[in-house]
Amino acid sequence: MKDVTHTPLFESMMTGEIDGHPYDFHNDYQCIKIHLNGAEKKLQLRFINDDYKIIVEFHQVTVTSFAISPEKAGETGILDQFYRGRFKFNNNLHEISSSGKYYYYLALLENDTIELLAKRVTMAISRLNS
Repeated sequence: MKDVTHTPLFESMMTGEIDGHPYDFHNDYQCIKIHLNGAEKKLQLRFINDDYKIIVEFHQVTVTSFAISPEKAGETGILDQFYRGRFKFNNNLHEISSSGKYYYYLALLENDTIELLAKRVTMAISRLNS
């Protein structure tokens, strides 16, 4: 498992390594599931390729914007952007909320976006069908 909570501001999390396995969300993986568990305050995104699955989990999440076009569901699922950024509050830009949450931005192809605040973000990789 890889903790990406404190990835440097605006640094892309689209490529990297998890437990010695390189990944490239844009070129090698497709998002097949987005699940929000309100009781646990957890958002989970599941990505797969021919051999592996990656689960990205946002803990203690507050979704601030969610724009997914249902008529395109299943047609794309390609992640185009994923980074930790700043959010606007009281006309000022902030990196962390008063409750200790960081802002993250995700964009899939076809203008689908998710913006959220989370206390912790982790990525786990495993063999498909394991």
